[in-house]
Amino acid sequence: MPKKYKYLILTFVITYLFWGFDIVLSISGAYEHPANNIGIILYIIAASAPAISVFIIMQSDPEKRGAGNFLKTSFRFNAPISEILLIVIFIAIRFGIPCLFGDVKVVGKLWQVIVFTPIMLLFGGLEEIGWRGFLQPNLEKKFGFFCAALINCAIWSVWHLPLCFIKGTYQYSGNYLWFVVSLTGTAFSLAAINKVRGSILPCIIFHSLGNAIVSYGISVRNGASGIVSMCVQIIFAVCVSNFCNKRLQNKMGTNK
Repeated sequence: MPKKYKYLILTFVITYLFWGFDIVLSISGAYEHPANNIGIILYIIAASAPAISVFIIMQSDPEKRGAGNFLKTSFRFNAPISEILLIVIFIAIRFGIPCLFGDVKVVGKLWQVIVFTPIMLLFGGLEEIGWRGFLQPNLEKKFGFFCAALINCAIWSVWHLPLCFIKGTYQYSGNYLWFVVSLTGTAFSLAAINKVRGSILPCIIFHSLGNAIVSYGISVRNGASGIVSMCVQIIFAVCVSNFCNKRLQNKMGTNK
């Protein structure tokens, strides 16, 4: 069985199992996210399933086996200046456009965003080890950047579905269609950041920072600005991908 299918099976089984437990607790009134009880531990395990799955798959390769290789692969910059710059640009597009439209409401403070960004590693950031670090490159080999990002986003959207049944989550009280719109722009942004040199850490940071901003910084209202932001993110991501492809082609031509 191809590794990408093993990854998807492991990820969905782990996630749906533990978020399934949270759904039962939520329905019974024993858990409302993010409460400080067993429910939050189950939530973190489910959210970390993409990373857990990649680690399990890596153990079948003698050259990649072990926690050291996993950490080295996942938590490093390969092109720090370019990757940090892209994080800033994509964050500015994602939240700057809604600000220009007047579709944001301040719900927290800057210090909260800074403090909670590292904590968001456990509530979304570590997903990137699987979605962009593993699945996106595997999909690109067959489908190319644009289609791979769309397919990845579609799978990612389905993966999030259990959150619609857990009290306290955005998906439970929000509009899932608009969540998918936001997710689409984010999927392309993350794919482009990863495209630069295959680094996962900047994707983890972008994801964690974005979650911290929407949870403790500003609330973005559903509307035209979300569509515009998504489109701009996609267009810029495709431009970044094309630039990276041309750079690689030039490098290969020079080495001949």
